[in-house]
Amino acid sequence: MASTTFSNSNRPIRILLLIFLTLLLTIGAVPGYLAGKWQWQNPPAVKALGELKTIRKEGIQLPGWQTQEQRSVVLGEHPWSIQQIKDDRNTEVSLFLFTQNGPKDQPQVEWSEINGVQRWKTDSDSEQTFEVKLSDKTVPVTAKIFRAWNKRTYGVIQWYAWRDGGHPSPSHWFFADRMAQLQGQRQPWVAVTILFPMEPLDDLNKYRDRLTDLAKTAHAQLYDRALKS
Repeated sequence: MASTTFSNSNRPIRILLLIFLTLLLTIGAVPGYLAGKWQWQNPPAVKALGELKTIRKEGIQLPGWQTQEQRSVVLGEHPWSIQQIKDDRNTEVSLFLFTQNGPKDQPQVEWSEINGVQRWKTDSDSEQTFEVKLSDKTVPVTAKIFRAWNKRTYGVIQWYAWRDGGHPSPSHWFFADRMAQLQGQRQPWVAVTILFPMEPLDDLNKYRDRLTDLAKTAHAQLYDRALKS
């Protein structure tokens, strides 16, 4: 289990990396801007939009889990796929998926839509960093994990999944997508939330490994279905 909480000692490195990426993106974009072709106003097409639409309507299948029910439901202003899945231990888990719907769509309000529907209280927030083995490479993913409760108690894991990684903060996708655009490519994305049932007031760390394993499986399936395009 690889749990990561960013400390103050990492902050200068992250700031320098942010400055470097900003300069790199600015320098790379200048030629197009001077030529009157500001590519971020007309970004390259997202080739996977058809596959993402299918995921939004049908959900995904996770190895080792059976889908009990799948619905396309509007939460806030956006359509989500909501699946109820069960494993051989009769553990019932909820899987929420919201997919990119157009070339200019950016992740921004998805977590608030989930929070608004669930109306839960939360604690034990942390970040979990792990690697996902895909069919052709391994990518780093950081997800947000927390305990949430309303009528029931859940361990929750959330992140934005894209081709080369994942993170719960939209800014990380933003830079990954801008880097891809400089090469005429895109980073299609999916917002993922998984609710794992817990005993009331139970220790979230007891469920961390299973949440992480589920996240790895879901990310790999999303990659094979759409994100690698």
